[in-house]
Amino acid sequence: MKLLEKFIKDELNLNPAIYSDKFLFYEKLILERNKEINLVSRQLASIENQILNSVFFISSYRIPDKSKIVDVGTGGGFPGIPLKILNENIYLLLLDSITKKINVVSDIVSKLNLKNTEIICGRAEDISKKVKFKNNYDFVISKSVAALDRLYNWGNNFLKPNGKMLCIKGGDIKDEIKKLRQKVKSIKTEIISYRFDKVYKIEDKKLVIIYK
Repeated sequence: MKLLEKFIKDELNLNPAIYSDKFLFYEKLILERNKEINLVSRQLASIENQILNSVFFISSYRIPDKSKIVDVGTGGGFPGIPLKILNENIYLLLLDSITKKINVVSDIVSKLNLKNTEIICGRAEDISKKVKFKNNYDFVISKSVAALDRLYNWGNNFLKPNGKMLCIKGGDIKDEIKKLRQKVKSIKTEIISYRFDKVYKIEDKKLVIIYK
């Protein structure tokens, strides 16, 4: 994972040696379990690109230590697990509605020994209404799971009064922003665009921040 190591060093200003073994182990676990259930494309021999496209945004958007984060539609643990590997001091809830994926993610989290990480199978819009989870998180994060208006419906109830949704997006999102603003007239959003060296293959990526 030379590109990931380079990115961690040059763009995140961290020491890649601290994280390399855990990322390699994560990759090994994902690729092994991918033979049973589709977590990533079956043609992939590495998940380096998936990791890079999960963490690129923290190059200019800092998530504070001890933040409580919900990863909606986590699939194989993206972006939550890569973010957790880079910052073990966050509290993480990994959420997906597909039982088989959650079972795999639960096993991966256990083998990676990720502390303060909870894994739940269910629909975000249902889980977020439960007393334990409602208005209890600083951030809801997602990576290319659904359109922004749907993500807002799924994740808004998780957030504390000053919480934010962090949506990793690519391509033209004008229509998504328009639909979100039509649905929630008073919504406040911010878009951060990113440009990196082409070697990383992080192309036309954006972080859409939706404020509670």
